[in-house]
Amino acid sequence: MSDFTYETENRLNKYETYEWDDMWIEHANEIGRKRAAYIGDSISVGTRRIATARTNEEILFDGFGTSKALDNPYFKDSIRLFLNQVPNIDTVLFNNGLHGWHLDDETEYKALYDEMIKFILGEIKGAKLYVLLTTAVVRDNDNDRVKRRNVAAREVAEKYSIPVIDLYDITIVNVDKLSDDGIHPTEPLYEKIADEIIRNIR
Repeated sequence: MSDFTYETENRLNKYETYEWDDMWIEHANEIGRKRAAYIGDSISVGTRRIATARTNEEILFDGFGTSKALDNPYFKDSIRLFLNQVPNIDTVLFNNGLHGWHLDDETEYKALYDEMIKFILGEIKGAKLYVLLTTAVVRDNDNDRVKRRNVAAREVAEKYSIPVIDLYDITIVNVDKLSDDGIHPTEPLYEKIADEIIRNIR
């Protein structure tokens, strides 16, 4: 996943050094298919195609992956644009935790996460929403922050009675299957992540 960034230096600003979006809609003309709209980061981009394949296209995983932090003023508009283009959404998956390092994990991050969940619930028109916990990373300080953010995400999910899919536990016991950057999974770990998502939403 070298085409995607992970900010390690510029952590005091709202925008990262390189901001990016990746939107993908599977078989866009086939409106009768079961679909999962996956909003996340580069991990979601890597997982999406594998998840579609591992269901033999029984479920089409459409994706909006982005570097946007929760306080990015264009994030909600981008999500709305994505969701409006996906035909007949059955399931929405949301993950955000490896970007927006300028945010305090226990105050700003949680409040903005709550705001984003309320926004998505208002946009999805009856589809079922799942909160996905953020994947583990090798850097100790960053992984500690991931754990704090996952606590916040779980608390928000419980507040709105949203089911949680725990991708942290899968990745923390498989850190040997992360790529050399200590962030992005290798193919076998992407398969484990995809299988866990599929198991939960089927």
